[in-house]
Amino acid sequence: MAKKLKILAICGSPHRGNTYEILEFLKQRNPEIDFRIFMLSEFKLMDCVGCYTCVNTGEENCPLEDDRDLIINAMKEADGTIFASPTYARAISALMKKFVERTSYIAHRPVFFGKHALALATCAGFGADLACNYLKEHFTQYGFNFVSCTELKVATKSDFETGHNREKALRECSKLIRTIRSCETFKPSFDQLVYFNIFKSISVLNKMKGWADYRFYKDKKDFYYDVKIPFLKNKIAQWIAGKEVKKIMTNR
Repeated sequence: MAKKLKILAICGSPHRGNTYEILEFLKQRNPEIDFRIFMLSEFKLMDCVGCYTCVNTGEENCPLEDDRDLIINAMKEADGTIFASPTYARAISALMKKFVERTSYIAHRPVFFGKHALALATCAGFGADLACNYLKEHFTQYGFNFVSCTELKVATKSDFETGHNREKALRECSKLIRTIRSCETFKPSFDQLVYFNIFKSISVLNKMKGWADYRFYKDKKDFYYDVKIPFLKNKIAQWIAGKEVKKIMTNR
């Protein structure tokens, strides 16, 4: 018997409104998928205090005790993740931002390569594009390959608008499912190569204080995992990263 595909939808809405309804619709239309919806409002997530412990000495030493790891483990178990948020003040919701802050150490030590994702934002007016782009840009640094960014207008809630949103969301979700099933080999983007070289260089320069990053990067060569990278592409990425590291270290 074939293993069920697992998709986790993380919803940053404080209530079961427009964003949740779209996710629930996708769940109902894909009964063959193990489709879970996590409402961040129903989890215990404490405010990040900016102590940098997770980055410097490891996430296991974080002084906060909440449901962060429960959600991260579910993301690791899933074949694909949908990051969904309503648009508040032309940005993601405060709940989704809190989740970003509680997990941002993963941008230093990415673990989600080979995992695919979809960004989804609902909006009554403006800013869904900004919210979607933020979700994509941030969680790409965790290693996710984003299949799509989906912006949905929920201004009138008319039958036409609802039908259009459902059709669009279903189309993009189907794209996510097809991409997961295709088992395509992941190829690092140029930006990811630059980020890798920046973080690796800083891990060496900061190894006494930030030994968690140093431990993570010390045995890695050209990327987070063993992959063949074109020589010229790699050298240019290293050169750009070197310039950025010099800027970062100038005022230290």
